[in-house]
Amino acid sequence: MRKQQTRKSLQWLMTPLVPLVIVGGSIWPYLGYIAITFMTVMIILALFRGRYYCGWICAMGAFHERILGKVSLKKKMPPVLKKPWFKWIVFILMMSLLTTRLLLTNGEPKAVGAVFVMMWTVSTALAIALGLIWKPRSWCSICPMALSQGFLSPKTFRLQVADSCKQCGLCQKTCPIETYPGAYKDEGYVKSSDCMRCGICIKICPGHKLSLPAKE
Repeated sequence: MRKQQTRKSLQWLMTPLVPLVIVGGSIWPYLGYIAITFMTVMIILALFRGRYYCGWICAMGAFHERILGKVSLKKKMPPVLKKPWFKWIVFILMMSLLTTRLLLTNGEPKAVGAVFVMMWTVSTALAIALGLIWKPRSWCSICPMALSQGFLSPKTFRLQVADSCKQCGLCQKTCPIETYPGAYKDEGYVKSSDCMRCGICIKICPGHKLSLPAKE
């Protein structure tokens, strides 16, 4: 319970950074370096905690969950958002956009910042379009940064599923990205890229069959 309260407080602390970078960055592009800083933190953290960044620190994820969640219809996510091929298409498109725009900056610091402001703006716009209809964090299921973390750290700090799991499905209903831990019962752990380590499913599991490693 205390962990989830800490997570909630941390998310509310991160949430204002989204409008700050998008709106403020249109005036002062150097705010785009906030995005670069967070990407650096994400890459380093992924090596030790997998996709933990998404569930606890990501400013955009926090914005979607805490703000967008208040107006979202929260319908079930379209199956295509969970398909690996679709996630890779989004990854290639977004990374191609980022790379192309960065090459055009010729390394000029202000222009580089503006590129990351643009990327946050595009990502947030797409996330809102998806989140207004489906789960608030639908974008997080296909976010290139999420895919990167799973790729960088496929076996780190994975959600454990006990073989005595009854597969009641309650975990899937409460997961922000509709991952179903019960489906991984035979493997004993959830695929790294499919879990944000937010801990929500652990809290609500009636049989206490889900857990995160104490040490890794």
